[in-house]
Amino acid sequence: MSVQDRIRLLPDGVVNQIAAGEVVTRPASVLKELLENAVDAGGTFVEAQVSEAFPFTLRVSDDGSGMTAEEVRKALQRHTTSKIAAAEDLQRLATFGFRGEALPSIAAVSRMRIVSRPEGEETGAEVLARAGEILSVREAGAPRGTTVEVSDLFGNVPARRKFLKSPRTEMAHLWEVFHAIAIPCEGVSFRMTDGRTDSSCERGESRLDRALRHAGQDAKYLVPLEQTSAFFRVTGWAGLPHLSRFGSSGLHFFVNGRDFRDRGVFAAVREAYRGILAPDRQPVLYLFLTCDPAEVDVNVHPSKTEVRFRYGKDLFELVRHAIGEALGEIAPKAASLPVAVEVGRRDMPGIPKLSEVMPLLPEAFPGEREPHPSIPGFESQGFLERGGFASLKPVGQILGTYIVCEGAGEMVIVDQHAADERIVFSRLKDFYLGKGASVQRWLVPQVVSLQGGGKRERSTIEQFLDQAGFLYETFGEDTFKITGGPAILGHFDLQGWWKDLCDFLLSQEAAPKGIFDVDRELWRIACHASLRGGTLLEKEGMRALLQELDRAVASHSCPHGRPVWVTLSSAEMGRMFHRS
Repeated sequence: MSVQDRIRLLPDGVVNQIAAGEVVTRPASVLKELLENAVDAGGTFVEAQVSEAFPFTLRVSDDGSGMTAEEVRKALQRHTTSKIAAAEDLQRLATFGFRGEALPSIAAVSRMRIVSRPEGEETGAEVLARAGEILSVREAGAPRGTTVEVSDLFGNVPARRKFLKSPRTEMAHLWEVFHAIAIPCEGVSFRMTDGRTDSSCERGESRLDRALRHAGQDAKYLVPLEQTSAFFRVTGWAGLPHLSRFGSSGLHFFVNGRDFRDRGVFAAVREAYRGILAPDRQPVLYLFLTCDPAEVDVNVHPSKTEVRFRYGKDLFELVRHAIGEALGEIAPKAASLPVAVEVGRRDMPGIPKLSEVMPLLPEAFPGEREPHPSIPGFESQGFLERGGFASLKPVGQILGTYIVCEGAGEMVIVDQHAADERIVFSRLKDFYLGKGASVQRWLVPQVVSLQGGGKRERSTIEQFLDQAGFLYETFGEDTFKITGGPAILGHFDLQGWWKDLCDFLLSQEAAPKGIFDVDRELWRIACHASLRGGTLLEKEGMRALLQELDRAVASHSCPHGRPVWVTLSSAEMGRMFHRS
């Protein structure tokens, strides 16, 4: 081969397959593009059907604007779109699609049938395409709108098909895509069926209602969140620790009606749940962001799943505070936020439709508020909204660990050790932050010593002991005589906590200096000072514990992330016993 022949122009078929490799990776990516096109076409009813043998035949119909035969021909060419006309339009995208790559990329690796009729036309057009080439175009009777059917996916590139997962896994991804588009798109009815399962969203449902219905029975452990800043509005539902998962499948992020992923928002969620969930667990969260389209760039990923925010740091603080306030970790005030993010607490909002977002100025988010979503059979937070823990009637104690309580139409079971841990931790944290608490001198002082790598952290440990309310004297380089501590500790196992501390510091000897974590040690102290499982309580003790829980911060979980309480409604118990 000569030097002149080494660089060549690739044939259109190869170019189309390369483009398809970026956009079409599995059946779910096909469904995503077809559903987004249906919404962009202005449809008020969108239906998806999954049928036939693996890798499935996908059929998406809408009652949108429709296309003529010539428009369908153009739509099957690369980089043809009705969404944008100039580069400036990319700065204010209000549609799902804009690149003009979806249909030709899908057609390049499948058999495609498009039937469409625009309003005002008596007949529609049917276009058949395969492997990127149009096979036929003819007139066809059709309702207003468009139907796209895709079959034999990757039939012309069998090497791609072998990378697909099992039919069950691919079907699960199809349902994930359907919900990711249907939940945030208010004003559009959606329906999907796969022959076994059928799901729908009504046009009049708000996105908050749809999210609750998607959560199913887990909805009772979701709490509403809402915050606004100069550039963003965030609303949605935050899951209590009862709903934690090992993966990120419970995280649902939407911006201006678009499902997305963003490392900054994910980091804000992790930070908000730090100390509430175990480090290896992820929460369930429905997060709806609204902003001026100019403040978010959705043109940063081939599949448009990742976005970039202009004011990422402000959004980080907003999300963290919104979740923290919803979970009770942060009081509903904006004093600790940066000036650039002045957050105000309001009632549960009505979220503007995407068409309302376009004219918004960064400095204001006007709009009416809607009432709290109401889903049949769902009672948000139950006893927490009807007087808190003090409203519960203790019935008894089972297994020496759990307090069974009766509420209004529900049974609440409280883990006494987790509850006492949360109470003690809240009081210790208040003391550490300088909010004041009584200190008690012990009758029998205790002597403890630092070992190995712990000696490097001596100054930090001394500062911690001072702020946490401990009274002590030092002897030599590594010995402490502890003579007292916060009165809330009661029967505190000091030696047990100190051993845990030293074991941790010893295991981190190779780590850089500065590994001491205040919250972690407050958690450990609370654990060693709390009621243990097996401790018998009288009714009076149970009532006192419940009343203290009402004063504790984030009373839904212990500092390790375990739930403090669970509920069973009368309806759930009725279903258990097959009562009508």
